[in-house]
Amino acid sequence: MKTIVVAFLLIITLAISDVSAESLQPAAWQAYGIAFQAPAGYTVEDDSEEGYIISTPTYFITVQLLDGEGIQRSEIAQELKNVATDDEVTQQSPTVDFELPQFYGVFLRGNCESDQCLYSYLLTKEDTSGFYVSIVYTDPADPLPETILKSFTLEE
Repeated sequence: MKTIVVAFLLIITLAISDVSAESLQPAAWQAYGIAFQAPAGYTVEDDSEEGYIISTPTYFITVQLLDGEGIQRSEIAQELKNVATDDEVTQQSPTVDFELPQFYGVFLRGNCESDQCLYSYLLTKEDTSGFYVSIVYTDPADPLPETILKSFTLEE
């Protein structure tokens, strides 16, 4: 009897965790060779030289090429905070530096009107280009935006 109860609890736990987990699928901005893992079932809103925008009912993801004369790695945290302030992002977290195989990055979280948002700058390690990433979502405890951000790669 004890084995049946334990098995039942295990099945219930797995079912609950599977419902809350969002599956991911590959996405790619062909114009600049950027690839990342995106929420499954996304709709492409824009795929042009100006930007790559995808959405689901829960997530709105924007990727854009950084304009300007070669933004420096030492400047990206302050520049990102400036953009977030200009966009009226409230309750901004401190910036977090991170490194991916092909990028140096920085991100912050905050509130974008009634939603949550994660803003990021990614600079290629070759110092050839940089990208702005914005992920808007609803649940403040959602770990998926950071998972999405840290999946960015340059296609070979």
